[in-house]
Amino acid sequence: MKADPFRVFLDMQLGLKRNAPGSDRATAHVLSLAGALPDEPEVLAMGCGQGCDVLTLLRKTDARISAVDIMKPFIKRLEEKAEAEGVTGERLLTICADFEALDLPNHYFDLIWSEGAIYSIGFEEGLEDWKKYLKPGGLAVISDATWLTTAPSKDAQTFWAKEYPDMGTQEENIARAERAGFDCLTTYRLPDEDWWSEYYQPLVPLIEEARRRHAGDIGVENMLDAQETEIRLFEQCSGEYAYLFYVLRRRD
Repeated sequence: MKADPFRVFLDMQLGLKRNAPGSDRATAHVLSLAGALPDEPEVLAMGCGQGCDVLTLLRKTDARISAVDIMKPFIKRLEEKAEAEGVTGERLLTICADFEALDLPNHYFDLIWSEGAIYSIGFEEGLEDWKKYLKPGGLAVISDATWLTTAPSKDAQTFWAKEYPDMGTQEENIARAERAGFDCLTTYRLPDEDWWSEYYQPLVPLIEEARRRHAGDIGVENMLDAQETEIRLFEQCSGEYAYLFYVLRRRD
């Protein structure tokens, strides 16, 4: 019986601490770049996954966080982690929903935080849509895959043309943010180490195990091939693209 490649992919992702490049250290550092927040800020975490960034924000601030993700298994994992750390329901509200189907109050949040998730609706489109949730002068901290060159190699260009055709340079994304009604306060490039040690290296043995379990299943093997292609591409072309954090303030 053939396996569902997405189910296999999801099981692999649930075997990881985090589901994209990043680190607690990077989250904490970018939070410091965002500057002063209210004493008990209201934070909206978009595309929270298993919530590594959410837990770091809870540790570093007295925030109340509304954490959104469309994948119920990720939300459940976040809830389990939060419970283990003694986080109460007064500080964390989890919401399993699509970005475009949210029932949230406008002009309510002091900070929107999103690591590696805005690509699903587009950088500028996401900011335009999410802006309504922010208080006047509120902050948005967004990380997104970003070109570091205007002349990428053929392999990198071919891969990202399929995976994220609207991926922009830093300059293009800052212009997009400005069109969406934000000023860019600063940016921060995620270190290569946070791709390797925090995501790709833990992923490799899960790919190998999935290959053993699903040998001969073409659908699963194609999915695993795509995962390995992404890893090899970063090994060869990491200087051509990166995750950049954009620290943005809503313009009023």
